[in-house]
Amino acid sequence: MPISTKIKMDIRLNIIQAIVNHLVKRVDNETINIIQDILTIELNNYELQERCTQIIVRDNSNENLLKKYIATKRVEGASDATLKRYKEQNIALLNYIGKPIKEITTYDIRFYLSIKRDRDKVSNRTLDGMRRCYNSFFKWLTTEEFISKNPCASLSQIKYKKTVKKPYSATEMEKLRNACENARDLALVEFLYSTGCRVSEVAQLDIMDIDFENMQCTVLGKGNKERIVYMTEVANMYLQEYICGRKDFSEALFIGKGGKRLSKNGIEVLLKRLGKKANVENVHPHRYRRTLATNLLDHGMNIQDVATILGHADLKTTQVYCYISQKNVQNSYRKFAS
Repeated sequence: MPISTKIKMDIRLNIIQAIVNHLVKRVDNETINIIQDILTIELNNYELQERCTQIIVRDNSNENLLKKYIATKRVEGASDATLKRYKEQNIALLNYIGKPIKEITTYDIRFYLSIKRDRDKVSNRTLDGMRRCYNSFFKWLTTEEFISKNPCASLSQIKYKKTVKKPYSATEMEKLRNACENARDLALVEFLYSTGCRVSEVAQLDIMDIDFENMQCTVLGKGNKERIVYMTEVANMYLQEYICGRKDFSEALFIGKGGKRLSKNGIEVLLKRLGKKANVENVHPHRYRRTLATNLLDHGMNIQDVATILGHADLKTTQVYCYISQKNVQNSYRKFAS
C-alpha cells in the first residue's frame, strides 16, 4: 500500500476515534458501533489531509499504534471488556520493554513473560492469556505493515493444567432457590439456569426482549451476534410473576434499588450473597451457564445444539464448560461395551 494512501487512512481512523472518544459514556455501545460504521463508510468517499504548514509526519509511536489497533478491534465488534484487556496487557508489555515497537524481539517478550512467572508468580493459564493478547496486537501490526515480522509468531502456547469446573448439584440449586428473598431473586436464578446466558447478556436485556408465549428471548452475545435462548416453564412462570408485581416504569428486565437496571456487577454481588446465605461455595452467574450445558449433555442433547444455545463458535469452548460425571462415563461403558 502506498505511503500516501496509508496516511489518508490514518487520518480517517484518527477522526473516527476522536469522535468515539467523545461519545463514550454519553451513548450506549450499540449506538457507538453504528456511528463508527457510518463514519467508516462515508469517510471512504473523501480524500482527507491534515491542515498543516509543515511536512506531515506519521505518528507511529507505540501509544498511537496501540490506539489504532484498539480502534480496529472496536470496529470489528470486540466487547468493552476485551478491548480493556487488550489495551492494559499491551501497555504493560510496551512500558516494561521500553523500546519502539519495530525493535521489539521475540526474546524481549519471552523475557517479560518469564519475569511475570518467576517474580510475580503469575500462573501459566494467565500467562498464556497474556501471550494471546500480545500475538493479536503484533499480528495486526504485521498485517498492516507497520512491522515486517510478528515477534510472537515463534512463541509456543504456554501449557497449563486444564481443570473442568464442577456445575451446581441439584441440592445446591435447591438451596439457592430457598435462599431467595423475593420474586426478583427467584426469577433471576431460574432465568440464569434455564437460558444459560452470560451475566453481561442478562444485564442488557429489556422486558420487551422476552417472548413469554413461546418461552424464549433474543440476546446479543459476543461480537454483537444475536441468538435465541429458551426458558423452562418454571423460569417463565417466575419471571412473569416478578414483572407483574413491579410498580416501576423501567424497561430493564431485572432492576435493583431505585428502579435502576441491575448491572453485571450487581448480579454477581447478589448471587454471592445468596451463596453465603445458602451455605453454597463458589456461587457466581457463570456457574449456572456451565450447569445448564452439563445437564443438557447428560440428558442426550448433542454438543452442536448446546454450543448454539451458549453462543459458542467453537465446540472446544463448549467442551471446557461441561463437567462429565464419572458415573455417566461408567454407565455409558456398561451400555455400549456389553
